Amino acid sequence: MDARAMAERLVRAPVDVPSVRLGEPLMTAFAGPTDAELAAYPPDAPVVVCLHSFDSSCLEFRRLYPLLAPHAPTYALDLVGWGFTDHAWLQGAGDNAQSIGPDAKRAHLRAFVKQRLGGRKLILIGASVGGAIAMDFALTYPEMVSKLVLLDPQVFIDGLGPMATLPRRLAELGVKLLQTEWLRNQAGVAAYFDKPQYATKDAVRVGRLHTFLPGWLDANVAFMRSGGYSMSRRIRDVRADTLVLWGRDDEILEGTFAERFPAELPTSRLVYVERCGHTPHLESAPFVAEQVLRFLRDGLTAFDADEDPPSGSDEGLELAAVDELLEAAAVAMEAAAAVRVWRLDRAGVAGLPLA
Repeated sequence: MDARAMAERLVRAPVDVPSVRLGEPLMTAFAGPTDAELAAYPPDAPVVVCLHSFDSSCLEFRRLYPLLAPHAPTYALDLVGWGFTDHAWLQGAGDNAQSIGPDAKRAHLRAFVKQRLGGRKLILIGASVGGAIAMDFALTYPEMVSKLVLLDPQVFIDGLGPMATLPRRLAELGVKLLQTEWLRNQAGVAAYFDKPQYATKDAVRVGRLHTFLPGWLDANVAFMRSGGYSMSRRIRDVRADTLVLWGRDDEILEGTFAERFPAELPTSRLVYVERCGHTPHLESAPFVAEQVLRFLRDGLTAFDADEDPPSGSDEGLELAAVDELLEAAAVAMEAAAAVRVWRLDRAGVAGLPLA
């Protein structure tokens, strides 16, 4: 599934989160099954919810989502302040804007699960900072979370450092820099192992789409001023079984962080993804999907028989190569046709270029 196909699955639906927006529902963007499709699953069937990284969108799961969705009810969700969830109501609030930090994101996720998913048990998949969001939610509401899957999670570095205390004008300048093609390209180069294949202009365009929505700048400043997530001292308290998938060639987070999980989180198993950087769900989606489905089916015992932590096998690399060829072909076809389609029928976003 390319970005356009994923975008065409996105909807916005109202979710009441009084602690975040009193008196008005929060129009929440997500991709997932329809209400009728979800109802077809047994009432006790857990749902998979994918949580993206900092200042990204659910399009980040465009390669993993279609590999999981046929096997379990799967959602890719944009929490308050990020992605295509409405934040126009924050525009122009200035210093009067409320904090859009961990408390707000936790409340939004809980409300989404209660109101849209019928309170079903969760399997949370969190990428980078999304891993901190998933872990924070599992610690706060352990009764709601069945399993965790963490993809190169950013949980050992606490807070946002000096960014949290910048004067607003400087914070705004920093956020505006996040929107530039130059910075998005640099981030892509750092995120991938196979840079020529994945750190492309198309990836930059997809990564910037949500930044053109009203209120994007104010929402990110509101997150920065919240101080962000501090999880390092809470990791040992996680009780949910946890699968950690870590790109062996991650250039953003140190590999020593991955090595700490077996000791600091006894309910976890660590799996390395070979020839992969910080975003295994984008760079090695077939292998990640294989390990996630294995974990969902058999739990941590699926990995106990392995003499060594499993890593990207030859078969997984072959599947990834096929996926890469298909992605490259799709991008080439789109560029040749000079397609400029962006449709979010319920989001009211139109005309943003994908190619």
